[in-house]
Amino acid sequence: MITIDAMMVCLDLSELDDKLIAFSRSVCERLQVRKVYFVHNIKLYELADEFREMLGDLDLSQEVEGNIADLVAEQFGNITDHEILVSQEPNTEVILANLVRRYNIKLTLLGKTMSDKRTGAQGTKLLRILPCSVLVCPETASFNLRKVLVPIDFSDTSLHALRLSKALTDQLGLELEILHVYRLPTQFFPLISEEEAIRKAVEVVKGKFADLQRRHPEIAGVPYTLVRAANKTIAERIALHQEKGHHDLLVLGLRSMNALPALSLGSVAADVYNSDVGVPLWLVYPEEPARK
Repeated sequence: MITIDAMMVCLDLSELDDKLIAFSRSVCERLQVRKVYFVHNIKLYELADEFREMLGDLDLSQEVEGNIADLVAEQFGNITDHEILVSQEPNTEVILANLVRRYNIKLTLLGKTMSDKRTGAQGTKLLRILPCSVLVCPETASFNLRKVLVPIDFSDTSLHALRLSKALTDQLGLELEILHVYRLPTQFFPLISEEEAIRKAVEVVKGKFADLQRRHPEIAGVPYTLVRAANKTIAERIALHQEKGHHDLLVLGLRSMNALPALSLGSVAADVYNSDVGVPLWLVYPEEPARK
């Protein structure tokens, strides 16, 4: 049974909030979520001086909290314990990271507007700084989950995502597929034949899968697919395979925090997040947000 002790839902007072709150309800209906925090940070410094004067003595935090409370009542109801947190801090990413630590958040929900590059840029910053798993809900996402795709590269990070994917699909009765995208060392062509390189690459990867199945018998029956990157990036191949296979959820491993935040996300995870993938994307932080 997957249990999430605390989940954070990041709101920005846009039209996407309705869908994100409804999506959080869908998560709570499927998984055991003990508490949900709906959060918003007001950046007063972004307001024009004239607008600040118009506000006068108005308690903006109270007004925003009331607005969020109305949306939560409409889209979320009382499905589980929840709380609304509104802050006024200059740096949204830092305050959200602090909330994750303060309330021991295990999963953060982010909305993503496909056509808004600003939304994507801020989301990338959050992925780099938040010390928890992140579930991204694009505006085009459907709540009807049937098929899950988990790309792996055999690293501990991706195997961690695979374990969560298996637990999730077992619990909800979903289909799971494992994907591995491989590259060929093209700098050695034509010294070696491309056909032989492909044969050898597939042989090596199949050996890795066989070893993985021996070490983790619970995934022995999960189908896997090998795809060559060829003239595409790994993220592009993942997106193409997801679209072709009509998968409803993508699960990727998220690297843990380290001394260099710029290196903590992982290029593939960042590229997939910044792509036009229109299904929910679960980025799994190494500290497992689920318990079996």
